[in-house]
Amino acid sequence: MTDTLHPVLTVRINAGFNAGSFLAGLLALTDLSAGMAGAYLRTLFPKVDCGLAYGETFVGSISGFSANILTAPEHAHRHPADIEAIYAESRLSPEALERTRAVWRVLIAAEAKVHGMSERDVHFHEVGRMANILAIGLSADFLGKINPSRLVVSPIPMNEGEIKCAHGLVPYPAPAMFAMMEGVAVRPSSGAGELVTPTGLAVLKGFGAEFGAWPAMKVTKTAQVFVHGRTFEGCPNGARFALGEPLPLAD
Repeated sequence: MTDTLHPVLTVRINAGFNAGSFLAGLLALTDLSAGMAGAYLRTLFPKVDCGLAYGETFVGSISGFSANILTAPEHAHRHPADIEAIYAESRLSPEALERTRAVWRVLIAAEAKVHGMSERDVHFHEVGRMANILAIGLSADFLGKINPSRLVVSPIPMNEGEIKCAHGLVPYPAPAMFAMMEGVAVRPSSGAGELVTPTGLAVLKGFGAEFGAWPAMKVTKTAQVFVHGRTFEGCPNGARFALGEPLPLAD
C-alpha cells in the first residue's frame, strides 16, 4: 500500500551541496519567485536584517537554481542558546521549529564529539553564521509545505581532498561532518574540494533522510540546483531534486 496523500522527495547529489542548495531545491519545487521568497523570509524573521538571492544560474551551460541568504557581515561565534533565541523571535510554526531543532541537534552532537566537550559547551564558527540559521529555518518551513512521506538521498560523494576552516587545514570531510557520517551511504567522487558541507549533511539527517538508491516513484516535478557562486571542475556539478508519487515495489 502506498501513501497517495504525501509525495516522495529524492535528492541526488553530485558535487556541491549545502544548506542553501537544499533551500534552492525546495523553492524551485514550489515555484516561488525570488521576490516572494525574499519577502517570505523577512516575514518569518522580522527582527533580522536579511535578504535572499535566489534564481536561475548556469554551470557549463546547464541551467539550474541557486539560493544565497544575504545578511550583514559578521564573525560568527554562537552557542546553541544564541541560535535558539533567534528562532524564538521568528514566526516559524511549532512544526517548523522542531525540524530546525532536529538539524541543530545533529550539529551540536557532532561538534561535541569532535572537540571532546559536553553539548552544553559547544559553540559554532562558520556553521553558526546567520545565513545558515535562516536557511535551515526557511527550509524547515518549506519542507512542511511539501510534506513528503519520505526524503531519499543519494550516497554522499567523497574524495581525499583538503579544506580550510576555522581550525586550519583539515581533510574532507571536515571533522564535524566526519563525526556525523555514521549510517550515511557514501560513494567515491573525482570532484575536488568540499563537495558537501557539514551543514548540508546535518540538514539531510535532521530532516530524516534515508540514504540510498532512487525510490520507487512516479516523478511529477524536477529541479536542478547548484551551489551559489561556486563550481567544481572535472566532475558533474550540483544536485537534482525530484518529487513524485510513491509506487509499490514489485513483488
